[in-house]
Amino acid sequence: MNSHNTIHFVSLGPGGADHVTLGNARQIESADKIYCFGSGGKSHCADTLRILGHESKTEVIDIPMASDRTDAITAYEALARKITIDYHDGKRIAVATEGDTGLFATTHYVMDILTEHGISCRQHAGVPAFIAAGAMARLHLAKLDERLLIVPGTITADELGTLVENGTNVVIMKPSKATEEIHKCIRSHPEFLYHYFRNVGMADEEYIYDMVELAEMRYPYFSIMIIMKQKRQ
Repeated sequence: MNSHNTIHFVSLGPGGADHVTLGNARQIESADKIYCFGSGGKSHCADTLRILGHESKTEVIDIPMASDRTDAITAYEALARKITIDYHDGKRIAVATEGDTGLFATTHYVMDILTEHGISCRQHAGVPAFIAAGAMARLHLAKLDERLLIVPGTITADELGTLVENGTNVVIMKPSKATEEIHKCIRSHPEFLYHYFRNVGMADEEYIYDMVELAEMRYPYFSIMIIMKQKRQ
């Protein structure tokens, strides 16, 4: 057993190898084994790790995407047990995640389990998807006395309207859950600015700010919506 071993939870950014920081690339390079999550046979993390040349030491753990988290929790616990064995074998383990490890990160559930069992973990910051999205669209996400609020897709149209009207710029992560509420907000507040993003940093990245189109479309699970107040003239 290597008592000084640490499990490294490494952020890969929103997608594409260009968003991986130099320090995090070094953490991945030095790992004996890398775990990451996927769903339905797809994993953006695994795609990024393959581009970085680490496919041979990467293992993808499939996580069911469902509102009932029972199966997902079972998968987290199973991975924690595997990592614990690696830890006691003295292997250097990295657990990779999209975006940042501290923001809506599935891997954090595994970190919590390991920490409860006395296993040393370290979290490595990365570029969150909404930051990369804002840069792509040349947005000033918060200026002067504005506020920036990050919410999951459980917000209502009334809440959105009140927040943005009062000077809060809102980032909605996984807006598929709030599709109807966003559509309602667009109809009620055509004066707001609506920015939709999907797969930022990837070859098929998408950015739409046409309000007519956004008022009709269905938002996929892995997407982002940023809603802001019109700039003062």
